[in-house]
Amino acid sequence: MSQQIKIKVSDKVEGIVERDIQNNVANRRELYIKLFHIGSGTPSRKELVKAIASTFSTAEDLVVVKKVFTNYGSGISYARVNVYKDKDSLQKLEPQYLIGRDTGQKIKKGGKSAQKQQ
Repeated sequence: MSQQIKIKVSDKVEGIVERDIQNNVANRRELYIKLFHIGSGTPSRKELVKAIASTFSTAEDLVVVKKVFTNYGSGISYARVNVYKDKDSLQKLEPQYLIGRDTGQKIKKGGKSAQKQQ
């Protein structure tokens, strides 16, 4: 078994990379992370992006948090994260709304409210 990579998100939050898949076709690294945050809330996406970018020595805009899942009442979360090698691959493969979540941008969707404004 290979050595597990530890990620320190904050003083109260630490994580372990459970699965690390190198996807050469998509030009990315797919991570499954188990986060321990007993006694504190689920870490934010921004905190995760900063910690993962510093751990894997990459730019923050190349890290996409796909999902963070926490069972009610437990101090353990599971995160699904993609770390891309270049910006072009990220733009081709990830949906825009997901990229905007991690950067804090607000992207308007075309729905009923958009139709009413016309």
